[in-house]
Amino acid sequence: MKRFQSLGNPWSLNLGYTLAKNEFSLMEQGTVLGFTLAFCNNVVMLLVFHTLFVERFLHGVPNPWVYLLLGIVQWNLYMNASLAGFGSLVYRQKLVMGYSFPKEILILARTAAVFVPYIIELSLILCIAAYFQMFPREKFFQIPILILSEYFFCAGLGFIFAFIGVVHKNIVPFWNIMFRLLSFATPIFYLPAHFSSKWADIIFSWNPFTIFMLWIRDIVGANGFDVPLSMAKIFLGSIAVFLFGYFIFRKSERKIGDCL
Repeated sequence: MKRFQSLGNPWSLNLGYTLAKNEFSLMEQGTVLGFTLAFCNNVVMLLVFHTLFVERFLHGVPNPWVYLLLGIVQWNLYMNASLAGFGSLVYRQKLVMGYSFPKEILILARTAAVFVPYIIELSLILCIAAYFQMFPREKFFQIPILILSEYFFCAGLGFIFAFIGVVHKNIVPFWNIMFRLLSFATPIFYLPAHFSSKWADIIFSWNPFTIFMLWIRDIVGANGFDVPLSMAKIFLGSIAVFLFGYFIFRKSERKIGDCL
């Protein structure tokens, strides 16, 4: 408990900020050119998805361009956050083994670095939505809660993935395959109602990526239908994932040192 509380002291926060800054500078999106090229990749995916899926899967959506772009940016966040979790300790082996500090700070910092380009991309999309008068002002306050919930959720997964990435160093290719399959169970380029069935509803309801994706689209007004979401439940659920991941990480920390 003391170690968990120590994450909020000035020394830990300063270390986390320094590590996150360094992690971001090493990312492909850590420069203006890198961010521009990455966002251009999103635009190319948007054009492909718009050409292939709009007429068949997105009838009734107010603005399919914004709907698809939000899905692409959200999915890239989850993919980058999971890969950051897997590599947070393995790719920083000398730092982990050579210095004494709470290793969870490295995972939190790496997750925070992934969120920097996401927040910039999300801000651009919100500006586009505001230009098309899609953005209801009364839901603006939900954005910080959404981002904070996503951070806790991704950091919780990052704790678990960091442990798995150390113990099973060759799991990343397998996870890439599983993540691609999971993308089809997440409404990136289609409406959840398009596959309305008992099993589809179960998959959507238990898929946290779907919940966050519906939430951000509901904030922007891109769903085309009302989504009954409980911010409190989502936020508390994200906190639960964070605490569970932290518990797993702390319990397996000695094994992580042995495997590194």
